[in-house]
Amino acid sequence: MRKLFGSKRDIKHNKGKRVIAKTKVAKKSVENEKAIISDKSGQRWSLWLLERMHYIYGSLMIVGAILVTVAIRVILGGVLEDVDARTEYEQLRESFPALATQSPSPEYEAGEEYERPVEEEEEDDWDLRNLSLDELNALNNDFVGWITAGPSIDYPVVQGRDNDKYINTTFLGHRNTAGAIFMDYRNTDRFDEQVCILYGHNTRDGSMFSALVRFLDQRYLQENPIITITTRDGRRVAYRVFSARLTDAWDIAYTIGINDAARASEEFSGAPENINHFLMLSTCTRNSNDDERVLVFAAR
Repeated sequence: MRKLFGSKRDIKHNKGKRVIAKTKVAKKSVENEKAIISDKSGQRWSLWLLERMHYIYGSLMIVGAILVTVAIRVILGGVLEDVDARTEYEQLRESFPALATQSPSPEYEAGEEYERPVEEEEEDDWDLRNLSLDELNALNNDFVGWITAGPSIDYPVVQGRDNDKYINTTFLGHRNTAGAIFMDYRNTDRFDEQVCILYGHNTRDGSMFSALVRFLDQRYLQENPIITITTRDGRRVAYRVFSARLTDAWDIAYTIGINDAARASEEFSGAPENINHFLMLSTCTRNSNDDERVLVFAAR
């Protein structure tokens, strides 16, 4: 038993050693606290204080390094996502040139009499267009059309079962914060709806629906008034932009019934008379206010 646990004398002896050791540590700590050293400038410092400062600064440097690493990963992750999304949509435009087309938009002066955009069928590329539509539908059966507006908006349009799926999902189904241009899930008649709503992100690299912010400039609106939609069934329909406004996520425009063109004519500022079909494009502003929105209104 003595070999296993030691005698009372051994235990008492060991306890005494620990007490002596603790006393020495405490004494050394007091000595360090009282110890004074001088730097080159003659400034006198407590050794204990220097040790405490060294510990604090070391901890702060470790925390700072961790925060910087996390920030770099977040920024690089966002940049890489932007590149991936931009590449995907550029490849889609190259693959379907009959849909992704840009033609000069006629200019008109604000206040002049509204004229419906002329919808012209292009017989030469009709077969190619239908082939492209079939292929796009094969890639994603949520495909509902293709939108072109101004010099930079040139994308396929999808429609999910809700308004959440394509916020962070691209046309080809990849998880990406750029998402896709998507139609409000309530639009059952799609582009034949009386009020059709499309959503898209205002991205860091200026893609997707970022250009909608430029429609707040009246000159830009006048120079780029036509929005062209190629529908899933092969028709090309054209809308003319008549207004844009900076607003918030609770704007009355979001509450207007999908099948209520009459009310839309009353509520959409500057809406032309006797119009049966409206198109509303929505994006955020990337300002500090997460609820801020830009709405662009067009009609046909």
